[in-house]
Amino acid sequence: MKYLRLIPALLLGAMLTACNTTKKLYEAQEYDQVIQRVAPDICDGDMNAKHINYVAASYHKANQADHERIQALKATGQPDVWPEIYQRYCSMKGRNDALACFPTQVKNGMNYVPLDLDDDMTVARNHAEAFLVAKANQLLDSGSKEDAVEAEQYVEQLWRTNPESSKLLDLRKKCALYINECVDFGYYRNGSDFYSFRKVVFDFDEGELPAQISRIWIQNDPRPRPNRESIVCVFVDDVTISPSRLDEVTFKETKGNQTVEVTDHSQTKSVMISGRIQYRSESYGKVLGSVPFEVTSTFKNDYTTIKGDREACSAETLSRLNTKPVPVPTDESMKLDAAKKLNDLIATELKK
Repeated sequence: MKYLRLIPALLLGAMLTACNTTKKLYEAQEYDQVIQRVAPDICDGDMNAKHINYVAASYHKANQADHERIQALKATGQPDVWPEIYQRYCSMKGRNDALACFPTQVKNGMNYVPLDLDDDMTVARNHAEAFLVAKANQLLDSGSKEDAVEAEQYVEQLWRTNPESSKLLDLRKKCALYINECVDFGYYRNGSDFYSFRKVVFDFDEGELPAQISRIWIQNDPRPRPNRESIVCVFVDDVTISPSRLDEVTFKETKGNQTVEVTDHSQTKSVMISGRIQYRSESYGKVLGSVPFEVTSTFKNDYTTIKGDREACSAETLSRLNTKPVPVPTDESMKLDAAKKLNDLIATELKK
């Protein structure tokens, strides 16, 4: 029986503790914490008057402070203020959304008005993104490792501002390549592998890679693996080899009483290799992103043969008679040609 009497006492103690904690947060001007702590209970039907008053006061004071700060920042006319402006708009929208589920009577009592901030947030986000991208690029263009470390902070702020930014992967990639001591190239392919292809893919000429890359380490390299590295993984997902074809078109040409049968031949074959270049970084501790690729090696040879009187040939046909049939390249040679194109593509991609 005494245990049953203990339960209301415990509940009362918990309520007093909650009120005390909420009051302390409010007095410390931790307004957002007050809202995060109490708003869900009000949405669930807890009509504690003190809690409602604390939330109402916290909501209006926090929004007023953000509004005044936004106006002051805009008045400076400086481009570097937009990331903070955007974050403050996000805070205002978050508070507004947190109270949207309150009963109508509670909303009316606290003068809650739904805020339409979408347009303001879009403008602020676009300005913030433009500033962060420009600042990161400015630092990275110096080629200094120290500047790249600073740029990394702006890039992470860009991710918090707009994780869908089209510039995010390129900037993260640059930071990782410039900060780390080495680039580790890895090669992966579903199914059987061919060593010669991989060797050509990673056979970079001197000066072909960005100057900030002081050393590369290729998969299966006998040298010790570096401690701090960026990782570029080449995944080959599909290799498509078209069969060699010989297409022919036959027609006649005449000149006076002379006639000749002309046949235009076209030899074709192609190899298409598709996959993705994936960037990883130890400094970020995760995959930065992937860029799909598709490289094609195409063989095409046109030649012409005739049957009949050569004198009947037009000048154009005569000019084509100099071309001859040639052996169709092997699958392996065309794969290696595609590997050279992939090598150039990787070098170009790393320099973006």
